[in-house]
Amino acid sequence: LEKGLSNQITRTSYFNSTMQIFVGSTAYEVDPATSVESFKLMIENAEFVPSRQIRLVNGGMTLEDGSLEGNGVEEDDTLEMRLAVDAGMRRKWRKKRMRRLRRKRRKMRQRAR
Repeated sequence: LEKGLSNQITRTSYFNSTMQIFVGSTAYEVDPATSVESFKLMIENAEFVPSRQIRLVNGGMTLEDGSLEGNGVEEDDTLEMRLAVDAGMRRKWRKKRMRRLRRKRRKMRQRAR
């Protein structure tokens, strides 16, 4: 009798340990202790977006390192997926601009003599 009861308890605790999270219109079944990085890898496998470019937002706060539970994600939460865009000029344009600035500085130095 006790064996059956303990087996039943472990089953129900197993089923309660996963939670459903929505990212956009896609639902994911995850464990609350799942790390944010591994969750991003799950999204990468489903959406084909590189995990290093994914930024997950829950209630205006970006999910950083740690577990989902530690970042305040609960059952049936909808996370917003944003793509991280690396800012800055293209290398070629930056090189060209720096060349122009150097030339301009040289001219100004020559005129100042």
